Amino acid sequence: MTIRLARFLEEGVDALFYCWTRRVIGGGHDEEFHPDKASRYWQFDEYERRYTEFSVARYVKPKGFATVSLRSREVFPYGFFELNARLPAWEGGPTLWFGFEIEDLFGGGVIHFRFVPGRPGTLSACAGAFPKPLCVELPGFPSDYAESRHVYSIRVHRSMAVWSIDGVPRCFVIYPDNVEGGRVVASGPPYAVAIAPVRPSTCLAVLLDIDGCPEDEYVWEDLHPWGLRVLPGDPEAKLATPLYVAGSGEKLADATVSGEVVSHPVPAYDLRRKTVYFKADAPGTLRLEAYTLSSGWEEYDSWEVPKSRLLRLSVADEVLVLRVAYAPRGSGRVRVAEFLGA
Repeated sequence: MTIRLARFLEEGVDALFYCWTRRVIGGGHDEEFHPDKASRYWQFDEYERRYTEFSVARYVKPKGFATVSLRSREVFPYGFFELNARLPAWEGGPTLWFGFEIEDLFGGGVIHFRFVPGRPGTLSACAGAFPKPLCVELPGFPSDYAESRHVYSIRVHRSMAVWSIDGVPRCFVIYPDNVEGGRVVASGPPYAVAIAPVRPSTCLAVLLDIDGCPEDEYVWEDLHPWGLRVLPGDPEAKLATPLYVAGSGEKLADATVSGEVVSHPVPAYDLRRKTVYFKADAPGTLRLEAYTLSSGWEEYDSWEVPKSRLLRLSVADEVLVLRVAYAPRGSGRVRVAEFLGA
């Protein structure tokens, strides 16, 4: 199961996506749903003005329509979604949703992007299920989103989803079952970490949706099947990430510290193997903290850091999110600080 350019060219968009619309009737007080053809709203051709710049590449929400929504006919268990496109330069207007969603209006779950246009626009990661998915604004959203193409991707795993922009992770959402209200553990930078309130289905359709502002027509330009790839994914998450100084894009490795420094959190839920590697050129104490639903951050364990020797710290227990705190004796430079999980 894949969605890629060759299938669009051979089979056509109507064979790959179905469409429904929500239209305003009765002077703006009532609405009605209609099934429709995707090709009426996602319009594209194969003719290039220059390489990968096509003469027709647009997604149209006509005037009088509150929503135009496309869903893939296939569903993807643990899918990989990637969209290479410019986002609209609207000063306001409808919301864009793109990524994965089941087709029963959030009931079975969402794992997608939400773009709210404006100057500046905002991009969020949304995950969970009915009645209220969790949405977290993404750090690192490029300010030139309307002038330049960027790659927006999502990897869906059994208990975690990862949102990236241009290949850089910007949000991790874990989804154990029925965490009341959900919560944002860290909002970044360099990335957000959150816990969804309800575990979504992990077998979802691809979603492309323009929603709102029925009083005018809106056109999402530069949306072409060339820029969309959807592939089967892997139920098992595998992470290899440097540790960052909390709330910054600065890597903890190579940072010089004279007092305690705390790392940005890393997701650890449902990873069978969780390992922290740490090395510093000054002795001190390394504290490992686990995030708890009851009281937030709690100390899990601590170790003495020998000078210039690599520590390998493994966590056997199930935990939601981890972080480390390093307190050197004197001033020291961190040489290695990273997390591996699988």
